Amino acid sequence: MTLTQTAAIVRQVVTVSIIALVLGTISFIGYRMWYAYYLAHLPPVEEKPDIRFGPLPPVNFPKSKVSTSNFSYSLDTTTGGLPKIGVDSGFEKITKVYFVTQTFATFLSADRSSALAANFGLVAPPEILSDTKYKYTDQNEATSLLRNKTLTVELDSGNFSYRNEATISGKVNLDNDNKLVSDFEQTLTTLGVMKDDLKTGRTKVTFLKNAGEALIPTQLRSEAVAAQISLWPSPIDKKSIFTADFDKSLVNAVVSGSADKLDYYLSLDFIYYPIDTSTFATYPIKEAEVAFEDLKSGKGVVISEPKSPQVSITSIYLGYFLSDEYSPYLQPIFIFEGPNFVAYVAAISGEFQSPAK
Repeated sequence: MTLTQTAAIVRQVVTVSIIALVLGTISFIGYRMWYAYYLAHLPPVEEKPDIRFGPLPPVNFPKSKVSTSNFSYSLDTTTGGLPKIGVDSGFEKITKVYFVTQTFATFLSADRSSALAANFGLVAPPEILSDTKYKYTDQNEATSLLRNKTLTVELDSGNFSYRNEATISGKVNLDNDNKLVSDFEQTLTTLGVMKDDLKTGRTKVTFLKNAGEALIPTQLRSEAVAAQISLWPSPIDKKSIFTADFDKSLVNAVVSGSADKLDYYLSLDFIYYPIDTSTFATYPIKEAEVAFEDLKSGKGVVISEPKSPQVSITSIYLGYFLSDEYSPYLQPIFIFEGPNFVAYVAAISGEFQSPAK
């Protein structure tokens, strides 16, 4: 074979190789584009709830004086209708149910409760109400007279309730809301009971005025003689936590004037159950239409009772309900809200909840 023939063959081989490379590159790019298009147009894989906790107990709602079926409802939301589950923001088809940690009394629980009582100035030995509940009372040793300060402590949970039945002055200068909240947080820190998620949750200050022997809410700071301060745990999955009282949390205090000294505290309730956000199961949410029918048929609970039997529902959203009594699961709820009206309805589909006892 001559050099001329060899060169011709080499040129042919190079040409064929270049053509094959170009065609291969085009084919590969085309395949990748087709595959990307194919993946993009696949129907979404729908997540399935794992139901790991099995049938859930009924949500431990408070007892209501009136049934939700006693009212007639109109939907006056911004859309004029109910939210669409799985479509509207904040209304996922599947939501998480979290485990709530239960604590128990230890050999040191009694000492801790006595140390807590000492912080309130209560140094007398406690009255033992039960194996897990102590009551401390302010006692004047000189006269053996009982005063009006009491502290009741749950040894297993560390939760407590403090009362100081002091006479309130007719004129009280209340600190501004931010200072009342920050001073309350600092007081809880000083008492050694402050929790991290209480520092980032929502807060509320409610003004209170005298009404005979009781204190009732007022919108006017000028006539207020006390303030109720509430701290809620942080939202979970962008859903706020709600309690039996829509306007008062399980961690709350009533103060007269300031919140920086325990002498100003008329009451302090601390009920806190640790929520284990690392331990959860997933469950399907019932359709909003089903929740609305539950409301109308009396399967919800009225939290704020309106004056009229005709109720305008202006807002519907999801949250989590935390009871003042221990419950092993933090469950989602529908909140139906309107002027002077709030009601809760369980959000988990009925087939995944145990019947009420």
